[in-house]
Amino acid sequence: MTAADPGTETGVVTDADVDIADTPEAGGRSEQRVTWAELFFDLIWVFALTQIANGFAVTAGAGGLLQTLILLVPLWWGWTSATLLGNSAGDALDKPAGRMMLFALGGCGLGMTVAVPHAYGQYGFLFALCYTALRLLLWAGMRRLPLFGDLRVEPFGMSLLLVSPLFLAGGLVPGAARTVLWGAAALLEIALPVLLGHRLDRFRFETSHLPERFGLVIIMALGESVMAVGTNVSGSRLGTLGAAALAVSFVVIVGLWWSYFHFGAAAVRHSLETDPVQVRIVRDVFNYGHFIYLAAIICVAVGLKKLCLDPLSAPHGLPQLLLAPGAALYLFGFCYSRWRMFGAAGVSRFTAALLCLALTPLAPLLPQLATAALVALVLAGLNAFEFWIITTGRRVLFLHVPAFLRRRQRDASAEELPQLRK
Repeated sequence: MTAADPGTETGVVTDADVDIADTPEAGGRSEQRVTWAELFFDLIWVFALTQIANGFAVTAGAGGLLQTLILLVPLWWGWTSATLLGNSAGDALDKPAGRMMLFALGGCGLGMTVAVPHAYGQYGFLFALCYTALRLLLWAGMRRLPLFGDLRVEPFGMSLLLVSPLFLAGGLVPGAARTVLWGAAALLEIALPVLLGHRLDRFRFETSHLPERFGLVIIMALGESVMAVGTNVSGSRLGTLGAAALAVSFVVIVGLWWSYFHFGAAAVRHSLETDPVQVRIVRDVFNYGHFIYLAAIICVAVGLKKLCLDPLSAPHGLPQLLLAPGAALYLFGFCYSRWRMFGAAGVSRFTAALLCLALTPLAPLLPQLATAALVALVLAGLNAFEFWIITTGRRVLFLHVPAFLRRRQRDASAEELPQLRK
């Protein structure tokens, strides 16, 4: 997801060409930085990622993995919605009222997080009730800000109106019915930004705050990986195998960090600054793309956790098999994000993702340490290759999407530009 070759986009318009809400924050707004209250708010979601990772680690099969993934969706969309609220609030976010709003949202998130281990049991209604309170606060807070203006149909209100009742109903019924209702709610939560179509295309966002916030959530997820590895290694005597597992795990985590922050983070900010329809980047790259990164890093964290428990054993359960496919999903996420930003995916990352994916059927036949070492080798090789390509000025190869998809994207952009200039 490098910033090179953004020329596949259809065009760029200046702020003067865009219909921006008539507010002091819009247009002449200074660069917005992450506040201390937002960092405190993030602590709740660090706990949430730990709970989700623990759920992945103890699952007995694909059904349990899916149930835990369903719980991640409202937690993720709650965090992203609070981030968009903060971006729209601007300097007001660091005033007492803005801080109290973040603390209230954090309290709802804490209630949801505490309920995660028993969300499909005795704490199901607690999870749903806290989610509904979170959605109500977000809607009330956003309606006082200029981002949505006089729109009657917008994602915050639709989530409150359509998704929250499904979670509440699911919290009142047991067993498979809860999974079905919550699964439908999660799918609707994911689909709403797309279903609303072009209604949000005129909105403009502060372009330093969002990349910083979403970069921080990657750091939070990587921090969960460090905790998963460190707690398991420190809980037993550190012998040769333990040291080897710790070293390989650290290389994997550093490889994930480098893949995102060395080139990827700059590309995201560049795309948000230059794309005439910012909400497309917010929706496709920040909401969806970073959800892929987050789920993938959690899978990697679980795989590394199991590695440190028994480095030489072959995987005999789903959690132990998550490392290689998690790394593949992470790299495929970059291919998706770069396609949405610039119209093409990097060949190097696509190839590395396929290599990690190819390790998945081999993993049951290999010691966990061997699989982890191969994943580490792929990540290190990918990052070294990209560094060499960029620093030496060589041509970067891209994998372009089929022609009919490129035409559809160009046609959609051509329709959006006149609407933005109105």
